[in-house]
Amino acid sequence: MAERNPTLRFNCFLLREGLKDCEKALRVQYRPGSKSEMRKLANSDNAPDGCVAYLRDRTENVPAWARLLAPAFSELEGVLNFSNRLVIFLPVKNRTFAICFGYGSSTLEWSWVEANFGLRFAARRFDSKAMTGVGSRRIDSSARSQWVQIPTNSSISDFEVELDGEFTRKLIGNLSEGVEFPELGAVVATDSVAFKLETDLNRVRDVLGVMLETAETGDVTKDLAFIDSLEPLRAKSEVVKTLERLLTMEFFGDRVRNTQGPAAEGLDVHLLAFAPPDDLSVENIHNFVIYKGEDSQEFEEMSLQSLRAAILSFPGKFGVTSLASMKVQARDSNGAAASIARPLKHWLIFEAGNQDRRYLLTLGKWYALAESYSKKLDEDLAQIEDVTDVLNLRTWDDWGPKKNWEKHFNERAAEGRNDLICLDRHPIYSEGDQIEACDLLHADGYLVHVKKYTGSQTLSHLFSQGFVSAQTLISDAAYRSDFLEAVNSINPALVGVAGSMPPKFVTYAIAFDDQQWLPQDLPTFSKVNLRSFSKRIKLLGSTATLARVQMTFKSKDT
Repeated sequence: MAERNPTLRFNCFLLREGLKDCEKALRVQYRPGSKSEMRKLANSDNAPDGCVAYLRDRTENVPAWARLLAPAFSELEGVLNFSNRLVIFLPVKNRTFAICFGYGSSTLEWSWVEANFGLRFAARRFDSKAMTGVGSRRIDSSARSQWVQIPTNSSISDFEVELDGEFTRKLIGNLSEGVEFPELGAVVATDSVAFKLETDLNRVRDVLGVMLETAETGDVTKDLAFIDSLEPLRAKSEVVKTLERLLTMEFFGDRVRNTQGPAAEGLDVHLLAFAPPDDLSVENIHNFVIYKGEDSQEFEEMSLQSLRAAILSFPGKFGVTSLASMKVQARDSNGAAASIARPLKHWLIFEAGNQDRRYLLTLGKWYALAESYSKKLDEDLAQIEDVTDVLNLRTWDDWGPKKNWEKHFNERAAEGRNDLICLDRHPIYSEGDQIEACDLLHADGYLVHVKKYTGSQTLSHLFSQGFVSAQTLISDAAYRSDFLEAVNSINPALVGVAGSMPPKFVTYAIAFDDQQWLPQDLPTFSKVNLRSFSKRIKLLGSTATLARVQMTFKSKDT
């Protein structure tokens, strides 16, 4: 058997256009002549033309665990760990890739890395029936990240990941037929693209050339079209300038300096959260460091409040440039870098928009939701029946008792009606957990869940509540029995419809104190959640419906 040539996994980042000196793609402290300089390596005849490599070897650090435990175990004094960093800048056609080994990616100046290159390629050339991993971040107030891996090649649908409303950050899979270089096997796509290949940089250059052309000109695979639903915005566009002014005012509050430019009129802020980059293993984090010029501050709690407190401990005021000039880095228990020192805005999720467009910042990049996606979303939601006239719920015209205003409305809604009963906060339990079956039950089989619209987080809870209660009624006989008993104690005439399984209708009744309408005036990602939960409810054998409640007063905070 012929001996195989050795292979390496090449992790390749596409650098942005306009970079004339590849050393500028290194962070300042790693450039030659700086404090932690990388040294330029001499090329041999095997290196492709224009290829340049930089190395920093045997960086010494005292692990945090050694320093902190040394008082108990004196032999830990003097313990060191070592790290190596190698970056190869490889010209490919009219562009340049940075190929990283060891901790090499931590040396890159992230503003020179083109976001989403690997995923753009994946969306066009991955085989959606030969996937092994999907990583994504939910675009809502939870900022929840998830990573699902299957050991064998599977269809994207086998991952049971609801990708609508997800910002996909990582895909692992095989290339579709007809694509050159089948020997690559599994390819990992993030901002970078990683693959295993023989250690021949000329061959690597050829592979990257095909990938570059594919990402720029190829058609998106239907099953992976969700990756292109979020359209990247140009960093210097007027809308991005407006969005960054809005974010600056929201984050820094009264410590913000005067910002130049038009105000962000008509844009409502929906979300601001601290969310570490998805390539950061949370279990490895010991603390965080934020750098402002030569100054630095540490903080330990992974929260927006702790991040903001650390930043506001710096003197002076802050402007839009602070979002990029201040850098945040995670450290592991060894005291070593657990992440790249990325600009502040790479650690934030921010979402704002109006009735026409939704904009979001994630991983330092601004996106707008594609109009084609929004149009399809509205078309799907138009299929959900509006039962406002059927339920004929009363106007919400008063406040009621403090902290019981929703229950107050539900009780009044059922007053004097034989076709409607109130079950709000009626204690019904499933395996020790209290689960509200519904707020109101209608004689035609509508399990009505009522919520005042105050933002996407409130609606996420409402949509989940309706699904969970229907699912529990179907699967938990004891819970169902207690529910029927509760209905019987209020109005025995409704026991028959209450016992129909699966429930006939799950109704989301949403109250507005302005003139918004359902579902068209909901925030975009609330629409995404509504579509998702309506599909889940359909799989239970039930039907999701909507109803609108008009409020004639402005609600207060409870």
